[in-house]
This record gives sequence, structure tokens and C-alpha cells, in this order.
Amino acid sequence: MKILMVLTSHNQLGNTGRPTGFWLEEFAAPYFVFRDAGVELTLASPKGGQPPLDPKSDLPENQTPAMTRFKKDAAAQKALANTVKLADMKAEDFDTVFYPGGHGPMWDLAESPTSIALLEAFYNSGKPIALVCHSPGVLRHVTYQGAPLVKGKHVAGFTNGEEEAMQLTKVVPFLVEDELLRLGAIFEKKANWEPFSITDGRLITGQNPASSTSAAQALLKLMTASKSEPSITSVQIGQKSYQMPPREGISIAHFLTVADMDRSARFYEKVFDGRILSRGDSSGAPVYLQIENTWLLVNVGGGPTPDKPTVTLSVPDPDHINSFMNIRVADIEACYKLWKSRGAEFITPPIPKYGEIRCYIRDPDGYIIEVGQSTDLTYG
Repeated sequence: MKILMVLTSHNQLGNTGRPTGFWLEEFAAPYFVFRDAGVELTLASPKGGQPPLDPKSDLPENQTPAMTRFKKDAAAQKALANTVKLADMKAEDFDTVFYPGGHGPMWDLAESPTSIALLEAFYNSGKPIALVCHSPGVLRHVTYQGAPLVKGKHVAGFTNGEEEAMQLTKVVPFLVEDELLRLGAIFEKKANWEPFSITDGRLITGQNPASSTSAAQALLKLMTASKSEPSITSVQIGQKSYQMPPREGISIAHFLTVADMDRSARFYEKVFDGRILSRGDSSGAPVYLQIENTWLLVNVGGGPTPDKPTVTLSVPDPDHINSFMNIRVADIEACYKLWKSRGAEFITPPIPKYGEIRCYIRDPDGYIIEVGQSTDLTYG
């Protein structure tokens, strides 16, 4: 796994004449989380070389185990002193990106066309991004499909209360909390200085320096989820096993006709973490998505609507194909809470049915989606 860490090059705290830069804990803690996991790390900054350290972050009262470890680690110190230039970095060369905070990013990275384009490239290619403390403010000009990337997403970041405690509300160019709210984000927070990070789809954000470890761990978990979390990866039929998605043999896909392909693509991406493989075009090409082990092909053509749903659950006719969206999960209660928070319209909460737990969702065009607790499947 290859992770890019992006640090600030800005060293002046507004017009105060005081120095600023990156916050040491927000670099050191994630750095060792990633390095201990065997990740290949690249450190970058707008100017390259040694990023400026906010001296307040290294005061005696702010010391942490990660910072102590950093000061004894020559390799880590050398890596930090020799960051590469951000303009030379490309999203296709990495699996994900992590932005440590400090006040510095609010001046340079938040307004940097290079940083903005890089974050959009990561996100548009289906890769997750993570930012902690002041760095979620770097997303203020980052867009996705023509709208602010954070619009409608659950996010965390340095709070107004924490900035007030630092006595810098009149110094910083903007307040992270206010800016994210202005952009339409759903801002969540805990008490000042309490660790808190949140994952919404492919966006991970942390509230403050104490949240840098959990944000880094959440990013690793998201990157390795397909390997570490239980899921159905194959179907056994007789003596043969078929991979899902299959490498050979059978193939499973759902076909939907919808009123607005782009809207439906956004819905399945946001609610179910779907991976958009193709966005379709005006010539009639469909949208292709992958949701875990299922392919979804979305064509424009009307389909049912929420006020006049024509797709209903019924006993299948053996002489005809009868299909609706079906998703199997490892923890249905956790999925129910997550997807509901992302705007899914549930027809029922998880309920016992046919020997397992199921719930039902209606998508923006009225299609029924059945979600069931995953089990091992054997046929024949």
C-alpha cells in the first residue's frame, strides 16, 4: 500500500509576526500508524524540504508518545526533512492521501490549485482521502460532480470552541467549523480536545490533534476492509467455487432504468460506498457501479418513482426473470444505522424473515433493495 502525506509549507501566523506550521502530533502519530503497518510512505509539501513546525506543538505540555518516538527515530526525521514537492505528485501513484493539520494549511494548502486538483483526482478515481484538525478546511474549494465535496457528508474538524480556546478566531483566515457548515457539510464534534474522527464513504476527517491516531487507523481500516472484514467472496455450487465478482463461470448484475443516471450514481456511491466505474454518456452508455460483489448497470429510462412505485416484492414467476436489488452484509444493524444516516429511505428496519435478519430500502426511483445478514452459501 502506498500513502501520500501532505504537509504545509506556510510558517507565518497571519499578521501576528508569530510562527506557525504543521502540528507535530498530527504528523508523528499517523506516520507511525502507517509505518508500523508496512505502508510505503511519501511525504510532500508545496515547497518541498523541511516543513515548518508550529513551535507550540512541541511545548512540554503537548508531548505525546508518538512525538517522543519521532525524536528518537533518525529515519523519520530524515524523511520529514526531505519532503518532495507537491506539484510533482500524482494521485495515480498512490492508494490514498493523508493531510496532517496545524494552522499552516489554512493559508497555503486551502488555496493551492495543486492541492485542490490532487484531492479531486484522488476522490474522482474512487480513492479515499483523510484530513485531520485544521486540514479538513483544505477542502473548502474541493468539488465533486460540480458541488462541494463535503456537501451532505458527515465531517469533523477543528471546532470554533477549540479555536476560541487558542485565541485565534480573529487571526485565522476562516473558521474550519463555520466553513464546512457553509459548504453544506453535516458537522459533528465532541468536547474540546476530545479525540473524534468520522468516516463517511471515502472521506475521513478528525477533529483535533488527539484525533490524528484514530483518523489514521480509520484510513487503514477502510483501505484493508475487503481483506479483514467478513464477507461472502465466493459461492460453492456442487464441487466448484465461483468468485464474486467472478473470474470465470457465472456473473451477477442488476439492471435499473432510472430518471436521472447521475443522481442514482451519487445515491449508490454515497449510501452504499459504491464504486463508480463509468458515468455513462449522452449517447446512451449506462452507468456502471460495483457495490461489494455485485455489478449495477444504470440506464436512463424513467423507471418507478417514489410516488408511483411499480417495482414491488412478489412471489417470483418461474417462467419469467424476477429480480430486485439484493445486498448481503456481515452486520446488518451497523449497516442500517450507517445507511440511514446517509439518507437511505428504509421501508422496514432489520426484522427476522426466512430464518435470517432482513430490511428493505427504497432508492430515489422507487426500486426495492433487500439487505440481509450474510451467511455462508452452499448449493447442490
